Amino acid sequence: MIKTAQDMIRALRRDTYCGVILYQGPSLIDGAPIVVIANRIVSDSDNVKTGAMVQTFILRQDMRPLDAARLGYDFSICGHCPHRPTNAGSCYVNIGRSVESVFGAYKRGRYARPHIDYDTSILPELFADSVFRLGSYGDPAAAPFRVWAHATARVKARNGYTHQWRDFPAFAALCMASVDSEAEATEARAGGWRTFRVRAATAPLMAGAEIACPASDEAGKRTTCADCRACGGMSAKARVSIAIIAHGATARRFAAAA
Repeated sequence: MIKTAQDMIRALRRDTYCGVILYQGPSLIDGAPIVVIANRIVSDSDNVKTGAMVQTFILRQDMRPLDAARLGYDFSICGHCPHRPTNAGSCYVNIGRSVESVFGAYKRGRYARPHIDYDTSILPELFADSVFRLGSYGDPAAAPFRVWAHATARVKARNGYTHQWRDFPAFAALCMASVDSEAEATEARAGGWRTFRVRAATAPLMAGAEIACPASDEAGKRTTCADCRACGGMSAKARVSIAIIAHGATARRFAAAA
């Protein structure tokens, strides 16, 4: 068993593992078996918008992500998100590429298992001074808050979003409330959240309450998420809320539903 962060970093660099499993157990949303995986720990992300961040994936343990999304079983890891494929499908994540790849590596045993391959006490040091993305795919609230709080105890910054903000108030410390209307934004902020609102291109920013995402096309891509660090809930230095115009291959579906 790996018992130091330094030994885990060496194992990752030798490609013994391509990441670590942070959690395996029941979804807090519906009790189905899920797994939380962290990768890009010693290598940079190839996502030009986010920049170099530790990436995490919340997946069903028992089925391919594409099947889960097609059949609606992704509720276990996405909850009430209106952008799920079975809810008109405006999610911008390319499930068939990175998410399926992560799941395949998980099934091949390429991720270090907690309490078996490594001691979880090393996680704060392993991720120390990194910029950590909670939920590159999936909703962070599907997994216990304590898992995320422990893993990110010493990070430089966090980036995370949850549509489960009505049910999991503790996550306001780590994540933005994902909202899809001005009414939802107002409700979430009244409950102690900072918000991240997806809006149609014709919808204005909420005066005095929101700014355009600095990494977005509409803001001129002035920075990356890794450098901006505004989307870390109440733990971030920023206090204003963020909004972004629906983007990606499915953005037209959001516009049609708005």
